[in-house]
Amino acid sequence: MVHVFNSRNVKDMDDATKEQILAADVPLSVYTDCITDLGPKNRSAMGRFANICSAIISKGLPLPPSPFIEFVVKRTTGKSRQDFTGTLDGKKGVGKSYSTGYLQGRYAIEIADQWGQDPKDYFSIENCALLEDTDGITKILDEAEKYQAIMIDDASVALGSRDFATQKNKNLNKIMTVCRTKRWFVMQNAPMSSHIDLQERELMDMSAHVYKSFHEAGFNLIKINSVNSVFRAGKKKVFEQRFTFYDQKIDYFCAYSPDILDPFKGFIAKYDKQREEAANRLISEVTGAEHERKNPVDKRAEKLREFMEKHGQTIKDMMEEGKSFRAICRKTGLTDAMVNKIIPQMGLSR
Repeated sequence: MVHVFNSRNVKDMDDATKEQILAADVPLSVYTDCITDLGPKNRSAMGRFANICSAIISKGLPLPPSPFIEFVVKRTTGKSRQDFTGTLDGKKGVGKSYSTGYLQGRYAIEIADQWGQDPKDYFSIENCALLEDTDGITKILDEAEKYQAIMIDDASVALGSRDFATQKNKNLNKIMTVCRTKRWFVMQNAPMSSHIDLQERELMDMSAHVYKSFHEAGFNLIKINSVNSVFRAGKKKVFEQRFTFYDQKIDYFCAYSPDILDPFKGFIAKYDKQREEAANRLISEVTGAEHERKNPVDKRAEKLREFMEKHGQTIKDMMEEGKSFRAICRKTGLTDAMVNKIIPQMGLSR
């Protein structure tokens, strides 16, 4: 069991734990000060930071406090009604989703520790929009309670910058504009943040980037900046700056796999499975749409009958059990549009 320290309980660290940390050549300041000085900003500094992150995971050390996560929790649970939103970009395959899962898992652990609840009350695989279209994302947002951590994976699929004028993007932008009363912690992933709709980006509180991936060691080094968009002299200006904690500007953060967190062990296996299913649905939907564009309507009717025969009883049973529409789509592997076609054909209603 990996212990997770915060700025409150780290003060009670016992001597045996301190000796274990020092024996692994990890500066005690990583824990007691919640940050550490790596010296001049150069390759050697990055090497020292990577060695620290690697030692923590390889030696099974407790996870140090995270000033950034405690800041996000304070913001979303404070007296002022605020949410916290951000983007995380990086090349394909560097582990953006895993890093986001870790940050949001730490958020869930911190807020649960303060309120004496289960971390899974605030973050789970059900809070992840994996290659969902805009309709799928809005359904997740509609079902999410207050103070939830929500991941929008590969946000460019549903919030593409080239689709800025579509009604679906306008609707989601409206939700994200007014959702601060829900006090969510929302992160959106994309290979490049510019792939996400501009209005969405203008609403962000932070911009993060995978600076260096250490897949085999089980962590990423990421840069996180605060973002502030303002209008001055009739022109929009975007200001990005480093976060400051304990009177120190922070350059880099470490993000592990969410599986290192005890409440979220097995998260990656669930994530990978559901993402693969989502990718298959997306490919099927796109190729199906292209096929329908080139073929007569009777081909669509034939496909509908085929799906009704294969999945009709499952859909009927799940609706009678009160299962959510999203759960039906996941169980059958069908798209929202196809399930919507089947339901009235069977004499059912949502």
